Amino acid sequence: MGAWEGPAPFWADHLTEAQLNVLDRQGRYQEYLHLAEAEGQTDRYVTMLARLGRGAEALEYGRTHLSRVHEAHTLAVTLWERGEAERALEAADVGLTLQGPKDTLAAWLRDRAAEHGQTDRALAAARVAFEAEHGLDAYLKVQEIAGTGWIDIRPALLNQLRTVRSYYPRGPVEIFLHEGLIDDAIAAVDQGATHSLVEQVAEAAIESHPDWVIKASRKQAEGIMDDGKSQYYGAAADWLARARDAYRATGREREWQSCLGELLNRHRRKYSLVPLLKALK
Repeated sequence: MGAWEGPAPFWADHLTEAQLNVLDRQGRYQEYLHLAEAEGQTDRYVTMLARLGRGAEALEYGRTHLSRVHEAHTLAVTLWERGEAERALEAADVGLTLQGPKDTLAAWLRDRAAEHGQTDRALAAARVAFEAEHGLDAYLKVQEIAGTGWIDIRPALLNQLRTVRSYYPRGPVEIFLHEGLIDDAIAAVDQGATHSLVEQVAEAAIESHPDWVIKASRKQAEGIMDDGKSQYYGAAADWLARARDAYRATGREREWQSCLGELLNRHRRKYSLVPLLKALK
């Protein structure tokens, strides 16, 4: 029925957690279970059941009462540590249906299921982990587990990446570059990205997409120079060096020299910048 005759105060959960800690240290486990259940401390309740060797009861209760991913993750780890592997994996399956960030639990389930040779379960969890973070490591894990089925799965994952909208699309960019999909990597950073990601794509695209590299590099460099950000002039010069390499990769040396001359004329009064520009000849 709960510990409070009326509405619980705002600090009720903190008090309950303190009481549970004391009961745990005293070994008063039945009282612990009664209090945890009465006060809705479901994760503490099912975890204690698992610790007491009542894994089947913990899993059954968890199926209907757990509401957050992290609660199921705690139960799964506890069951796993007690050697109840199948129940642990089932608890993790339950967790992936609940509310909350799923990347950590999905990765845990993926790896544990793979260890036990449960490929279908591991692959399903691997895809959830990928969908949660869109990172290269998660992508490669799906590929590893999928084996010969990868050829059918790969297009769906790449299409999913193409819908991601983020100011920091690091994962999609790294995956596209890993796959040699320069056009997709460019599209990802053209939506808006950090300097470091644009630089990563520009380095990979010099030979195949020199015009884009020139445009992107000049935009980065000219933004720094036009704003007079002298502390970043070195970075501007690096961007221009990349543009120069792209010009030269397409045999457009004269065009590069014209561009450089224009920049020297425009910024001739920026005395700390001029030597850096002259060094790019």
